[in-house]
Amino acid sequence: MPKRNRRRSKSEVIKSKSFRTKQNTARASLSKPREAYTVSAIELSGTFTYAEARKEYTRLRAIANKRLQRLSQAGLTDTDIYRANVGKYPELKSFKTPRDLYQSLSSLSWFISSNRSTVSGQRDYEQSIRDTLASNYGTPEDMDLKKFGNFMEFMRAKFSGKEYDSERSAKMYRESIKKGISPEQLKAHYNTFYKEIDRLSKMKNRVKGMDRDRTAKEFAGALRRRSKKRG
Repeated sequence: MPKRNRRRSKSEVIKSKSFRTKQNTARASLSKPREAYTVSAIELSGTFTYAEARKEYTRLRAIANKRLQRLSQAGLTDTDIYRANVGKYPELKSFKTPRDLYQSLSSLSWFISSNRSTVSGQRDYEQSIRDTLASNYGTPEDMDLKKFGNFMEFMRAKFSGKEYDSERSAKMYRESIKKGISPEQLKAHYNTFYKEIDRLSKMKNRVKGMDRDRTAKEFAGALRRRSKKRG
């Protein structure tokens, strides 16, 4: 007999509906699909006329400013998405060319379509981070969750449009703490550490023959040398 699908609990159904509603709320603010807001779509496919782009920019800018204000009031000014967008969208009179407007409109549409542009979306994102850490590493008492969340957002942006493994990034962040590597140093060498995370976890912290630990740069250099030898 074919297996019957497990019936979801009431709490699961409510949580799923809530998540979809927040996603749809963020996306509903755009008058067209996100793809229509790219500079190439506007210039080559004519998804917006210049007059329409000006009108849409003004509308979305007002929405963005309200969301940024709410994020600030909620104490979320240290998040990557807030820092990357606050003060970024000037008035129309500041644009010297149509392309300047289109580029800013494209960036604005990305912010508006992100669930993290809202307080509830950011809260949900932080909770998902806690859940990910708890399921993989137990209670992460020695980890700064906001720094971890900002790092995960950094990685998502770097791998935009490419194959991305969030579990691998989470493991990389955890290993960096064990190795004494700061989030800033980790970002500087993210590509090497991402590719070589399994080897990084096996490396010794101490520098051979010296009474000190390796620096992030020394870890990255050693991993690159080993990678060249394999190649």
